Amino acid sequence: MIRRATDEDLLTLLDLEREASSTGLAHVFGPDLPFPVDDVLARWRIVLDNPDTTTLLDEDETGPVGYAAYGDGWLHHFGLRPRLWGTGRADGLHTAVLAGLAAQGVSTSYLWVLVDNHRARSFYVRRGWAPTGVREPEVFEPYPLKMQMSRSLTAADEHKE
Repeated sequence: MIRRATDEDLLTLLDLEREASSTGLAHVFGPDLPFPVDDVLARWRIVLDNPDTTTLLDEDETGPVGYAAYGDGWLHHFGLRPRLWGTGRADGLHTAVLAGLAAQGVSTSYLWVLVDNHRARSFYVRRGWAPTGVREPEVFEPYPLKMQMSRSLTAADEHKE
């Protein structure tokens, strides 16, 4: 079940992001850098307080398993518990994000993904996202390079889902 996240979900969002990032990005951030709990928690507070951003939680019988935040034409955050990677579970959450962006009148959406996050990049490419050519350093140490991707939300692209 996908539902809108509330302020009460703050620690859940932190937990989900920490689990997904610690598993999927260990090769980028390495074992010596601690997860930036305080910074990520502060960022989630800002996201939840932003009236122009929608934050979703995906839940199954075990509890929260995925999250997404979008608004202003951007997919800001997207993640899933690693035990569910490759199961197709993320498709429903991704579809909900695209529907939400389209309902906001967005014709083209954007996201940032780490260049070395090959799993996420493949996920997005399979769903119609393409690199824009824009790259810049991430805000967290060791400041790996991230790349911008975009996706049309027009009816002609619906077959890519």
